[in-house]
Amino acid sequence: MQVFIVQFFIFFTFYILSAYATTDILRLLKGSTLPVNSAYCYCPNCNNKIALKDQIPILSYFLNHGKCKSCGCKIPPNDLFLEVFFFLSFSSITLFFHFRWSAYFLCVALYEVVKCIFLFLHGKRENEFGKNLVRSLLNNLLLFLFLAFPFALLSL
Repeated sequence: MQVFIVQFFIFFTFYILSAYATTDILRLLKGSTLPVNSAYCYCPNCNNKIALKDQIPILSYFLNHGKCKSCGCKIPPNDLFLEVFFFLSFSSITLFFHFRWSAYFLCVALYEVVKCIFLFLHGKRENEFGKNLVRSLLNNLLLFLFLAFPFALLSL
């Protein structure tokens, strides 16, 4: 039963991390970054703060019909696709490698490679892109250190 709880926690973390990945990439393309512990997300159109209940990954996209609650602007389906892609990729890799450390390291590598490919192939990069990218990498280091904990519990 304890193993199941830890595995569930890993999948839940992947669920949250997939939403963070999308936000991280979009912020880098716009020339900003926020710390990992920041609960603030803003609509890219009206700049209104998005309520925490509307930041639930994937689910809130469907509950809000793919629109911002404040201004009604359409949220691009690319955002949803990116969240789903990361969640399914992380989950599949972890299941395929039976929750071993190799799965953890592959998930970290996949996240950073896909992020870099997306950033360098799509959109223009604003001023201070390099500085914001370094901040993003440091934020991601904290996230993945947090994710390492349940993997460590499973390897005991």
